Amino acid sequence: MHTQRGLPSNRHLLALTVVLGLMASACANRDSEVDVSTTVGSAPDSTQAPEIVEPASSITFGDLPSPCGPAPEGIEPSVDPAEANGSVDAIRVATPTDKGASMAAGLNAELYDAGVAFAEWCNEQGGIAGLPLEVIDADAKLFEVPPQMENICSNAFAMVGGGFAFDDQEFPRFHECGMIDIAGFVVTTAKSQSDNMISPMPNPSNAKDGGWFRWAVNTAPEDMQAYATVYADLLTSQIVEQQYVEIAEKLGGVTVVDRIPFNPTGETSWAPIVLRLKSSGVRAMSFVGVPEVLAQLLKAMDEVGYRPNLIMNDAGFYADILLSRAGSSADGVLVRTAFSLFEEADRIPAVRDYLNLMATYNPTGKVAGLGMQSTSAFLLFAQAASDCITANEGVLTRSCVMATASTVKNWTGGGLHAPSDPGTNQPSPCYQIIQVVDGSFTRLYPPLDPTEQERALVPTADITEAGWACDPSTVVQLEGDYGDASIGKIQR
Repeated sequence: MHTQRGLPSNRHLLALTVVLGLMASACANRDSEVDVSTTVGSAPDSTQAPEIVEPASSITFGDLPSPCGPAPEGIEPSVDPAEANGSVDAIRVATPTDKGASMAAGLNAELYDAGVAFAEWCNEQGGIAGLPLEVIDADAKLFEVPPQMENICSNAFAMVGGGFAFDDQEFPRFHECGMIDIAGFVVTTAKSQSDNMISPMPNPSNAKDGGWFRWAVNTAPEDMQAYATVYADLLTSQIVEQQYVEIAEKLGGVTVVDRIPFNPTGETSWAPIVLRLKSSGVRAMSFVGVPEVLAQLLKAMDEVGYRPNLIMNDAGFYADILLSRAGSSADGVLVRTAFSLFEEADRIPAVRDYLNLMATYNPTGKVAGLGMQSTSAFLLFAQAASDCITANEGVLTRSCVMATASTVKNWTGGGLHAPSDPGTNQPSPCYQIIQVVDGSFTRLYPPLDPTEQERALVPTADITEAGWACDPSTVVQLEGDYGDASIGKIQR
């Protein structure tokens, strides 16, 4: 195989395909180059940070009042000594990543970097109900999850805002030490349905939102009668592909005409796959793999002079590397996401606040979509912990954090993502579809300020003022075997 300059080796690409295939439907990975100079919680037209810290009651993150601040009057806060793991006078949380992976340096570093920035921002306001927040680096480097669980169990009160690619390896140690997790993202069936875990944007393996399939059927019904999948021939990608097919079957209006596996390291020539798609009459398709490899397929389509009318992909393809590797061949590609767009930072205060959080408190940190997911988790944790300290006469316990977080409804992380209900562990029924146009990602559906005709395009969807299409009827309960959920359950 001829290797183009700048492309990863087969060995590295295989490793990346394994890892990112695990994560593709779990998260957004878009790096941001948006330059925003306003400060967290400030008015949109502010151009410089205030010289003094505002009272906590007036600080916001997006549309969310800050959960940080000094101790309530009359309360001396502390962490339950049996769960403090180091200090009752500080809340020590671990943020899991794989940023030290030799084959993918910096993988998910934005999770930890966002946690560090959040802690600085929060502590500047007085901490969480008066307790300073400390963030522990829990880097598993992909293949060292069990040792990191020992680090976490020995030193942390909770896990917050992170995720391991191989998160099923947290068990049974996670439960043996009584750990809790407000996760940045989850991957495996075991973790996604585990006890003592809450995700601000639930992503269980046994339920998925199929709103983007409903949109495609209503928008291009004839194209969806000739739908195909192209997927990496690995277990992780096979599972995602099988979930797509089950979603399509349950929602209806889709005829699957082909299911094409490919070599995870990339094909020597993509022409045979392109010609197979063409001969099958495929007019709509989804790709399961990584953006680097999709770029190769898109270029081959242009060389052959054929491509499906719809190329539909999940959130992991909202990635700058797709644009840089595919060039003009990426134009027209569709991506479904439930997270706010960096391109819309001018209208979404929470996106600006995340960017300013990083610029102010961790300027050398990595800025990316996963960083917003981590920030949402930290906000949820801080809100629950603050409420618990106030309600329990100053004592913070793990059980209270879990119980309190599970009651939070209509959570958006201040506007970082679509509305969710963390306690149900069901996926959000809200989404938006973006499209590559002239080398940039741009909103396609739902439009902002939609007309009645545009609202009628998907009659079952409610288009919100914030720009989400929300359709509970498209949340599909899956029946396929996508992994062993019992691994993540407490053994009683």
